[in-house]
Amino acid sequence: MKAIHPLIAAVPLLLARTSAHPHTQRFPLLQPRNDTTNPNLDPPGWNSTALAALPKIESAHTQLSVLKSAYPSHGIFIVHNTPYTVPTSNLLFTQKVHSLDPGIIWDSTYLWNTYVVSSGTFTFSTIYNQDFLLGGRYYQYQDNITFVPVAKQTTAINTTTWMANIDGSLLVSGFTIPGTHDSAAQTSRVSWLPELGGTQSSSIPDQLLNGIRFFDLRVGSASDPLKLRHGMLELEGTAQDVFRNFQDFLTSHPSETILCSIKWDFDGAGQPADFESRLESLFNDGNHGNWYTSPTLPKLDDARGKIVLLRRYGGNLGFYMDVANNTPDHTDSTGQFRVQDLYSPSTLSDGTPDYNTKWNAVNHFLETHRPSNSSQLNLNFLSAVNIEGVTMLYKPGVWANEINARMQTWLDTIESQTANLGIVAMDFPDVPGGDWEFAIKEAMMGSGQTLVHVAGQVKLTERLILTNFA
Repeated sequence: MKAIHPLIAAVPLLLARTSAHPHTQRFPLLQPRNDTTNPNLDPPGWNSTALAALPKIESAHTQLSVLKSAYPSHGIFIVHNTPYTVPTSNLLFTQKVHSLDPGIIWDSTYLWNTYVVSSGTFTFSTIYNQDFLLGGRYYQYQDNITFVPVAKQTTAINTTTWMANIDGSLLVSGFTIPGTHDSAAQTSRVSWLPELGGTQSSSIPDQLLNGIRFFDLRVGSASDPLKLRHGMLELEGTAQDVFRNFQDFLTSHPSETILCSIKWDFDGAGQPADFESRLESLFNDGNHGNWYTSPTLPKLDDARGKIVLLRRYGGNLGFYMDVANNTPDHTDSTGQFRVQDLYSPSTLSDGTPDYNTKWNAVNHFLETHRPSNSSQLNLNFLSAVNIEGVTMLYKPGVWANEINARMQTWLDTIESQTANLGIVAMDFPDVPGGDWEFAIKEAMMGSGQTLVHVAGQVKLTERLILTNFA
């Protein structure tokens, strides 16, 4: 007969221990401890007895939740199989928890090895089963997991109003602005080939709330010139829809400004003669935002509550961005604008993506970033895609997984500094975020693609925002 476990009794006990410590509470960093078996040194909310009474998956997730609250700046791993090595000098907390493994006929017990570390690289004995959970900020390459400490990243930041803390006398080209590439191309809005045409997982309103302030809009259609698109793919919605999103956000958050790049992107027909006049009517009708359309870049104070037009079409309004095609480094003839948009690096001889060539172009822009309040607008696209026949197709999400991870690593090198990185335009800035599904890991490794994963208390967008502050 199936055993009856004390789950009902254990859950109230666990909740009673954890309810006094809501997840929003920030606990002070705990010092390394030598005697990790002393229950008096357990982190707030920890209760091994109650954890052992939970089914194994609930137990693991509850352990992770408690430890992430108690150790917000450290690496956490909860695994069934013990790693090959765990350097004791980096170990802050460890416990073994036997939890329930409910079966069809009877229950068994299941051992979780739980660790909190300050840093380090660990080789897991088995990474191919899914019996592990990771917390903190880490990099994963196949079965090697590297945890890195969190420093300035623990700074609380309100992504909806972060510009309120920026000096208003700075030009909008004079500080770091996180942005998105093909901002309206959410996979849910791409009706055909969403994995190829989609570059974002978040909607425009959510991107705004998450701190994105540069938006890259592509428009054009025979039926409606303001129809949203991504290259050859039409998207759901129009530019008017996005402009109303901008207006709603800025009405509620007047300290912010939005930089909006608009590009005519329809190969089936040239730009209509009345294209700019149609846009201008929207800029001035009071229902689609308050637009700044001067050809020069404004100071932040002059742009708060407004949408700054960055023009990539034939016309006269706004600041003209001369974006050269598929280039690693281009400065326009005026010296006011510089762009890295190497969007299609060739594949390597073995058919895998040439991540290094793309990253070297991104990194060059990062390393040669502008001084604070620079009058030159820098635009650095992290996005890329490869389409070289049926056998060589590397989608935006594959590139984002690798290049965003390298961006995280580079940001570690300047974490204690302030830096004006200009506009950094990303695909899937909220990816990597959660664990990749096992099937995705297996498929990527099977095709020879690099498997890199990054997670952390703060996302890439927030880390970019933090480069503006000491």
